[in-house]
Amino acid sequence: MKITEAIATHILEVHEGNNWTEVNIKTTLEDVTHKEATTVTKASYNTIAALVHHLSFYNDVVMQRLVGVNPVISDTNGFEMLPVKNEHDWKKLKERNLDSARQLAQAVKHFPEEKIFQLTVTGHSTHYKMLHGIVEHAYYHLGQIVLLKKLVKQDDAKIKNRNSL
Repeated sequence: MKITEAIATHILEVHEGNNWTEVNIKTTLEDVTHKEATTVTKASYNTIAALVHHLSFYNDVVMQRLVGVNPVISDTNGFEMLPVKNEHDWKKLKERNLDSARQLAQAVKHFPEEKIFQLTVTGHSTHYKMLHGIVEHAYYHLGQIVLLKKLVKQDDAKIKNRNSL
């Protein structure tokens, strides 16, 4: 198997499953409602929805860098997003994340193997390091999403218990 194919597989696995950790973005988000996805907790200013958007944003950034484009990244670092007002918006955001991961995996799979250890357009790292970085980035934020989900669901359970008394 080529290095690019292996990295593409890792990108898909963190998003869709079948990885070593047995935790992935798609499954983690399946039972999260749009209200839960947009809830700000004491643990973070970022919401689950903002993290999902941020992951998609960086999947797009890496795709552009693979073809030699260095997009300008604003001070908001990919966290600016349209409001998620309902379940439809939330579903679209989750679909967008999976689509961006699939597109990135395809781009990586077709990236010329002989360029993998060359510097990216930023000149800061090699394509190899950038591509492993995007996988690490996804796992890092997946960990945050898992923790935020637990906090939000605990708060929801407390509210339901209070209301049932």
